[in-house]
Amino acid sequence: MRKIHFGILIPVLLLLTIGWLLVFSSSAYFSMARRGDAYHYIQRHSYFIIAGLILLVAAFYVNYRVYTKPSILVPFVITTYALMILTLIAGETVNFATRWIVIFGIQFMPSDLAKISIILTMSFTLATLEARKKRYIAIIIHLIIPMGLIILTYLQPDFSTTVTLFIVSAAMLFVGFDGWAYFITIIGGAAGAFYLIAALAPYRMVRITTFFAGLTDIREVARQIRYGILAIASGGIFGVGPGESTFNKLYIPEPHNDMIVSTLGEEFGFVGMAIVLLLFFILIINIFRMALNASTLYVRVLTTGIGTLIFAQMVINFGSTLGLVPPTGIGLPFISYGGTNMMVLLGLVGILLNVYASESRIR
Repeated sequence: MRKIHFGILIPVLLLLTIGWLLVFSSSAYFSMARRGDAYHYIQRHSYFIIAGLILLVAAFYVNYRVYTKPSILVPFVITTYALMILTLIAGETVNFATRWIVIFGIQFMPSDLAKISIILTMSFTLATLEARKKRYIAIIIHLIIPMGLIILTYLQPDFSTTVTLFIVSAAMLFVGFDGWAYFITIIGGAAGAFYLIAALAPYRMVRITTFFAGLTDIREVARQIRYGILAIASGGIFGVGPGESTFNKLYIPEPHNDMIVSTLGEEFGFVGMAIVLLLFFILIINIFRMALNASTLYVRVLTTGIGTLIFAQMVINFGSTLGLVPPTGIGLPFISYGGTNMMVLLGLVGILLNVYASESRIR
């Protein structure tokens, strides 16, 4: 019998259950108005969860060391690059962004595959290229490795995923190099790069300036953020009850996706939000404890990358809904509607469970 890390598995399963209820509640009215079928989005969400759980189980039974083999890693990274480039050429454009591609009738976001590619590639290179011994050469190499995928993600444009990939890369570099000076240099460079990226795109500067204006005057907050905050405030301590939300009925755009926290706060109140945050806290703490107790640098960097990805998406989603960071349009892990992201995250959780089982046998 393989040893299962229930401190990771149980929070994920509970978040999936809560997410299913929230997607059902927040998408029914929206789905009826747009599709004429109240169950369209929840049916698709259910399929995504099932497919993701299958990937989780499959990854759990595949030894994580297989991802260090160039014969597996290189073709996967090349495929990811090819799909990212193909998306820019022949992808589907929605809301002025070309982030989706359809192959054999299946629509998905290749930028989610970029998350896996960066995590697996940097885990391998940081563990094998002796980053701690040849720091200056290695830091250049490991900035170049993720940069191609980050640039392709930005060109779609997908600023939220671009930010997430930067954060994940920085965290993995910090662990791989084991030095604050390098980490601060990377973060400083990334902050400067983000400012330039935002300055080159007028609509992003509007989001940023609107965000800062909203810190002093609620009337200046972007419409979706204003309604999101009002929805959460109206929920009070215990919420108005499942399915009783008012603001997710066409007041908030995409209420089942990146604004799903507003439905959580309105229907389940402060208590519901606290429970979800507690589950994320338990999950992320257990992942980072795995990183601290890892037997090899590869495992330490790998688990750090996966944990940072989940943490970054959670913080960005909560922060943008509450008006604490500029709106970016990124889903809440394991809860928001979104096929590729759901399956990628559950597949990565399967890798974590396999790592834990393998590490337990070593000890």
